[in-house]
Amino acid sequence: MVQNKKEKFEISERSFLSPCAIVPFKHARNLSYTCIVKEYDRVTEGQIIGLTMDENTNEKSYIHSPVPGMVQSIEECFLPDGTKGACAKIRVEGAFSYLGKNLPPSEWQWYSASELLNTIAEKGVVNTFGSGEDLYRQIVRCNVSQGRFVIVRLFDDDPSHQTDTFVASHYTRQVLDGVHIVAQTLKAQGIIFAVPRKSSIEIPDDEFGTMPVFTLEVDVRRYPSGFRENLIHLIKKASKTPEQKIFDRVSRYSLFVDPETLYSVYEAVTFGKPVVETFVHVTGSCLASAAMLKVRVGSTIRSLVDQCGGFRSKPAKIIVNGMVQGSEVIDLDTAITKTVKSIAFVPKKQLCDQVGSTCIRCGKCRAICPEEIYPDLMYRHT
Repeated sequence: MVQNKKEKFEISERSFLSPCAIVPFKHARNLSYTCIVKEYDRVTEGQIIGLTMDENTNEKSYIHSPVPGMVQSIEECFLPDGTKGACAKIRVEGAFSYLGKNLPPSEWQWYSASELLNTIAEKGVVNTFGSGEDLYRQIVRCNVSQGRFVIVRLFDDDPSHQTDTFVASHYTRQVLDGVHIVAQTLKAQGIIFAVPRKSSIEIPDDEFGTMPVFTLEVDVRRYPSGFRENLIHLIKKASKTPEQKIFDRVSRYSLFVDPETLYSVYEAVTFGKPVVETFVHVTGSCLASAAMLKVRVGSTIRSLVDQCGGFRSKPAKIIVNGMVQGSEVIDLDTAITKTVKSIAFVPKKQLCDQVGSTCIRCGKCRAICPEEIYPDLMYRHT
C-alpha cells in the first residue's frame, strides 16, 4: 500500500517484481556498454551482463542483471532520456542471490583505498549527482593535489522531487558510512555537507575524527541552489574562519555526491551488493496515489503506475528526473535505469505555454534571473 501523494513520505515501498526485466546498456553519461550475454543464456541476480572499457586507461564499468532468469532477447527499448538504446530482456526464473538474504557486513574499515575503489567499480556504482557518471572514473580522475574534497549535497537539486531528501533523512547512518568509504577511497582532504536550513539531520562532531568537516546551510527555497557551481560559490563565500579556510580550495574538480550515490556505495562495499535497485519518487495528480519506491533496475514505468493504483486521468506528459531539468518520455514501457530519481505524470492543465518568441530586448529576463547571467545576451549569441 503506497501513501497518498499529499502526505509526507515516512517509508519507502519496494516495487512489485515484474515477470520480465528490461535492462538497458546505458546508465552513466558518455558510456556505452557492450552486452556480454546472448539469447537464452541463464543469468543470476548480480551477474555482469554488460561492460565498457577505456583502452587507454583500462578503466572498466559494469552492468549487472537485477534478477535471476533467462535472457529472452537482446533488443531496443526506450530510455529515460527520451532516446532509444539496446537492452537485455530477462524473464525472471530461479532464486535470488541478494534479495531477501541476510548478508554479513564486511569490515571495510581495514580495506585499502585501491580495494575500496575496485569494489566500487565492480559493483557498478553510478554517481547520480548531476546527469549521472561512473563513480569509479570520477574518483580516479580526481587527482588534484589541492582541493581533493568530498562535497555531499543532502537535498534535491530539483524542487519537484524529494528522493535525495528522503534518503538523507531516513538512511542517515548508511549515507554517513558511504561518506566514510568515499573519503577513504579518495584520500580526501576534507568533507563538506550541504544541508537545508533548519534541517533535522544531525552529523556527530566526532564522526570523522581528525578529518576537516564543514557543514554548509543552504536556503533550498531559492532555485537554483544545489548545482555544482552554486555549491562552490556558497562554500567559498562561507569559508571565512581560519579553520574553514582550507575549504576555499574547493573547485569543480572536487568530488560532488548525493545521498542516493552514497547509499549505493554503502550497500556495495558493506554487503557486496551490485547496484540493481534505486529509489524513485513517483508523483503527479494523474495518479491515484504517489509513492517513494525502491525500484529494481529494469522495471518499467508501467509497473510503477500499476503499483500506485493506476491513472485517475490521462497524463499530458511523463517527466523523468524533475520538472526543471528532466526529460520527457513517451512510452510507459520505458525501463528504469540507475540514474532515474523521479517520475512525474503531469496533466495538461499544469503545463505552461512554452511557445518561443523573438527577443524584443525588454530586459525583464535580466531582472528576474537569479544567477544574473543576462539571458538576452545568451539568446543573441546562440
